[in-house]
Amino acid sequence: MGELHTADGGAEANPLPADAIENRMEHAEPEEPGELDSPGDPDDREVPEEPEAPEEPEDDPDAADDGPEPERAFLGDVFSKLRDTLAGPREPAEGPVDRYATVDRPDFNAKEIPDMGVAIYGYGTPLERQDGQRTPLFDGPPRRDQTMQGGIGDCGVIATMGAVAEHYPEAISERVKENEDGSYEVTLDQVKRSSGGGDLDRYEPTGAVTVLSVTPDLVVMWDRPDRPAYAQVEGGAAWPAVLEKAFAGVDQTWDEDRTGQLSGYERLNLGTKVNHRAEMLAQLTGRPAYTDDIPTQYDMDGVSPDRQLLATFREKLQDGCPILIGTRSAKDGPPLAQDLVAGHVYEVTEVDDRGRIHMRNPYNSFDPEPLTAEEFRKNCSKQYTTMGNERDQ
Repeated sequence: MGELHTADGGAEANPLPADAIENRMEHAEPEEPGELDSPGDPDDREVPEEPEAPEEPEDDPDAADDGPEPERAFLGDVFSKLRDTLAGPREPAEGPVDRYATVDRPDFNAKEIPDMGVAIYGYGTPLERQDGQRTPLFDGPPRRDQTMQGGIGDCGVIATMGAVAEHYPEAISERVKENEDGSYEVTLDQVKRSSGGGDLDRYEPTGAVTVLSVTPDLVVMWDRPDRPAYAQVEGGAAWPAVLEKAFAGVDQTWDEDRTGQLSGYERLNLGTKVNHRAEMLAQLTGRPAYTDDIPTQYDMDGVSPDRQLLATFREKLQDGCPILIGTRSAKDGPPLAQDLVAGHVYEVTEVDDRGRIHMRNPYNSFDPEPLTAEEFRKNCSKQYTTMGNERDQ
């Protein structure tokens, strides 16, 4: 199977804070993640302190360095489970076949306020509006700005969905449907992984699909039952929350040797790496996607790394190919430039006439200032994720 893989451990936590969701149009820095509202006056809430996260285990010196560390899970106890949870990409079985599953209530990061006996998260029906109508699945063609990260560390999932919505909106509108019984149907291509040549990891459709029947229940916060706690419903469209839930539940179709201790939204909260995002691009579009290196040396023609980077990104964007990039960990050097969030995934949206790289934050706000090629290489990962263009088919 080629469904979404989990991420490796030891990364930054970057779900969008609740206050930032409320005030995303304000020009303020996002708060540190992990803060939870406690009961009381909604305008003057106490915030319980999050337990201090344990120290990260030392990296395996023999492990491959395939980009920045993924986002750190929202809860501190996740660290003890990371190494046993992860399963690397695997080749699909011989003769891939279509698979089917119902995604009802995937596991989520349950959390309580002990003194109050209040469960922070639970399932609800936020798509049912007070006027008796349901939030529509689509509001026109899917758009990038309809995707917005919520209170879970799945920025790679949100950034990938936004990139596909911007470059291939029909891929989403054709794969996410609403059924007469109120459920949704999400179809993902099964993909296989191959390596070799200039593409470090390449994912290609196998010809089989995974069809998921997704129920409309979504995770909500105890005091905000009218709004999803995770992927937000932006621009009056429900498809991002439905598609995120499908990715959370797709592990039900995995073989036993691929599953881990965490599943559902808890697995998404571990974050993603460059190859996971390539897999999702291929699953959502039915087209090959791959990871590649950020240039670091002059090429055979004497072209500098910066010029190589800009030329490649310009060509990819002109061909309508999404580009996804992660930032480095905060502990790997000085503070990041241009208000970049450490251990976070961004979409590259433009290379302007001045050679500056524009990036979109899946928070749907707090986009960084454009970066020079040098700033980009110093602050971002060693690899990026993209797709093949029509000439590669």
